[in-house]
Order: sequence, then structure tokens, then C-alpha cells
Amino acid sequence: MWANEKLVDMFVLPYNKYNAPRYRLTDTCPEYIIQDIVLIQGKTAKDRAKVREACLMTLNQSFACSSTSDLCIVIITDASVPLLSTGYHAIAAWHIWHSDHYFENFRSRGLAISNDAETNAIGGAISTLLGIFDSISDIKEIYIYSDSTYVLHHMFDPSIHSAQLYALELLSVLSPWMEGNANHRIVLHHVPDCEDYVFEPQHAVHHLSTFTKIEAGRAPACTIAFATKQITDFVMSDWANQFRLSQYVGQHFMYPRWSVKRQDHAKAKRMAPSHLNGGTWLKMWVILHHSQPRWFVASPATPQLNTTENNSRWATKMNRVPTVKEGPLRPSDMFYSNV
Repeated sequence: MWANEKLVDMFVLPYNKYNAPRYRLTDTCPEYIIQDIVLIQGKTAKDRAKVREACLMTLNQSFACSSTSDLCIVIITDASVPLLSTGYHAIAAWHIWHSDHYFENFRSRGLAISNDAETNAIGGAISTLLGIFDSISDIKEIYIYSDSTYVLHHMFDPSIHSAQLYALELLSVLSPWMEGNANHRIVLHHVPDCEDYVFEPQHAVHHLSTFTKIEAGRAPACTIAFATKQITDFVMSDWANQFRLSQYVGQHFMYPRWSVKRQDHAKAKRMAPSHLNGGTWLKMWVILHHSQPRWFVASPATPQLNTTENNSRWATKMNRVPTVKEGPLRPSDMFYSNV
């Protein structure tokens, strides 16, 4: 990261007072930070729809009580990250509700990924409180609504990462406020994404962030995560293009193809090379040279292949041995193509 610091217009602070073990907000006040994150789970679409409906009902009740209270502040955030080809900035927008009145604002900080923009929105809303109110010491609870579970889990992280400055921005306001009174609480609500069940306050902020367009210009600022993502995408694109050239891989290279259905392997697209988890994951298909071709399939969660008479040299020193299916190789099992 330090070698590529000139690629981004953003500083990081390796040492800060909020990153000490006993001074982190999640360490000093863990019981006063409440997370309301409901996973949308269910066997059928109807079951998942019921969970979303119940979650929306809870959000509406919480918002109706907190947005009209004199002792509560409600912050609703959203971010819009346009494609790089559009030439627009990433927009971080927010609404602040207090005593049935709301304030809206947004930021544009160049090019960013969604997690950076969402954290930027929360940090901007928290820092705006000092400009709206003379003092927030009388406020008992702060409610934050966001549609990003990642941000709700990592918004108080003061360590080095792409959105560290935004996290330190909100910590500089919330840490003194939390330490000033033992009755102060922060409630984090996750807003699930669904077109059928819309949380109207969140939809209004989404409209603000989506329809606000600011041109990025020739040399826009970008976050560390965005620069990393762009470099990775460019490298993988060039690698995939070169991987298709016969001058690079040779004329007899067997290009792997993959599909969920075994009968569709021949029609499936070629698998592009990948840098994640050691490369593109494939089922292990072994063609033995000195006997009838046979195939072996092992679970990716297990660390070792079972030993047979033909692959005893592949045994490792791991303790667990998975169950390996063995059988004759059929033509339909082959999903390689040297075309």
C-alpha cells in the first residue's frame, strides 16, 4: 500500500488514540452499541417475503418513535457509486431527523467503492451534528439506518483501511459523547434491499444519492480500495485476454469449462483465470496414464485426498481423509476443450 501511495489522494494514520486496545469505542462501550441486523432467510420466496415484511414493520415503528423525539437523533444514509465509464463522482448522502424535522446533505469525494462511500455518508452525517446542534450532550440515543451490513459492522474500526479517515471522523464525535454519559446509546439498523417492501425514509435518501450527478473531471481523487480494485481488474482483464492467445498457452492447451449442470459443460463459457484463493476452483478430475481413466471428486472443505492404488503418492500428512467417489470416466464428464 505504501508503494502505491501516489495513486490515491487519501492519508492513513497508523497510530491514533482510538486504535489503542482499551480505548476503542467497541471496547469501552460494547453494551451501548446495539445492532439490529436481521438476515433475510427462508426456504421459499414466500418465507423470505414474510421476513422482509416483519423487518420493515419493525423499522417503521422504530423510525416513527425516534424521529419525533426530542432526545433522539435519526441518521439515514445511502451512497451511489456510478460506473467508471460514466465519469461521475461517488455520492454519499444522508438525512438527519430530530423532533419531526429533517436536514439533508451529501458529499462527493471522487472515486470510491460502495463500502467507502457508505462509511463516508455516516461520517459526514455524524460530523454535521456539531454544526446543526449547539450541543448533543442532551441527546440520549442516536439511530443509524443503512443498507450495508459491512459498514454497520466496521464503521467503528480505527485501524488502517480504505475508509479509516471517515471512521475517525465519526469516532471524534461519538467517543466523547458516549463517554460523557452512561445512558447514551447507539442503535444500528440494517435496511434490507427489496423492491416490494420499501422503507420510505431510506428510499428518499437513495433518491438523493442516485440523482445527484457531479462530473469527476480528468484527475479525480480515489480511495485506496478503489485504486486496488481498478488495478486488479485491469490486471485480470489483460491476463484473461492473453490467456486466450495460442501463442501464450500453446496450441494443445485444454481450456477448462464449467457449468452447474454436467450435461451443459460443452456449452459453457471458458473459465477465466483468477487470483482469488489460489486460482479458479475446479473439481479435481484426474486422468491416470497407466490405467483406465478414472475420476475423483473431493469436497473443497477437506484438506486431503483419499489414497488409492493409483494415487498413493498424492497422500499428505493431514489427519482427516474425506470420502472420495471413484468410478469410470464417462464422455459426459469431460469438460475440457482445446478449441
